[in-house]
Amino acid sequence: MGQNSLSFLKNGNRDFNNILDSKFNHISDASVFAQVADTTHNNTTDAADVATLTIPAGRLNAGSIIHLQSAGFVLDNNGTNTLTPVVNLVHGSTTVALATGAALDVADNDILRVDSWIQVRTIGSAGTFVACTKVNTDAAGGTNLDAVVTSTAVDTTVAINLNLNVDWSAANADNEYTHLIHTCQIFG
Repeated sequence: MGQNSLSFLKNGNRDFNNILDSKFNHISDASVFAQVADTTHNNTTDAADVATLTIPAGRLNAGSIIHLQSAGFVLDNNGTNTLTPVVNLVHGSTTVALATGAALDVADNDILRVDSWIQVRTIGSAGTFVACTKVNTDAAGGTNLDAVVTSTAVDTTVAINLNLNVDWSAANADNEYTHLIHTCQIFG
């Protein structure tokens, strides 16, 4: 008698399939989103999104976990100028700051790294989520910003953007930031 695959046992019922996956330590309902082009933010004090990912409307479930990772580097910095990062979750016309960065004292070749975990608690037009985000910079990760968002409203019936916004403290030709990686995984 031949063996059937895990896919053969699934019946289209999301709850049954997730239980089946958990028994086999397998997550089949995971999505990966990634920005595929480098972006820059140079010589300006106008804050700008250097990274954006869009989660389609209706994709999230109660209990969904989103893991956002983002990274870039300071190619060049003018003296004591600082870089301020802000990680935002945007749904409809509402923006929720997951981490509002302090002005980070960056140097040439410093790395800016974001690691955020978001859990959807309830879904719908009056859904809720919680989040924990870490932003760090410099070659050794020495400047850290940790932020927690307690239960906050989110409309999961519309597209949701996860953005990284940066801003230089002064406009100078030597202030150059390049963003390389912006990805998220959604579990559940």
